[in-house]
Amino acid sequence: MPPKRKAPTTDEDDDDYRKKRDRNNQAVKRSRVKSKQRTEETQVKVNELRIKNQILEDKIKNQTKELKFLKELFLTQAQAKADKLVGVNLAELLKSSDEEGDDEGEGGSGKKSGSEQKTSKAGSSRKARTSSKS
Repeated sequence: MPPKRKAPTTDEDDDDYRKKRDRNNQAVKRSRVKSKQRTEETQVKVNELRIKNQILEDKIKNQTKELKFLKELFLTQAQAKADKLVGVNLAELLKSSDEEGDDEGEGGSGKKSGSEQKTSKAGSSRKARTSSKS
């Protein structure tokens, strides 16, 4: 079989093709630049958020240390003035917020503090005295 001949091309066809190819090449370049720019912006944002996150984590650590120090300070002061705090359960006062949340969520521990027990006993003995007088 003899090779097929291409149809003769005119200068107009070549010019149209060349214009289309040039426009397409420019569009591809713009698209790649935009994509690269978006990637860089995303990377900058990720780095900013990592730094911000680290700052917040450091702040949490510092506040946790401060809370621990203040609890210890409070406990030391409370023990120094123990005679004035008769009936107060210091351990219960110093529960961490996690423990308080657990107790409240379960309806409390069911145990009464020392002061609540004294009040309860006093109320019971008054009831017993009033009912025996009747």
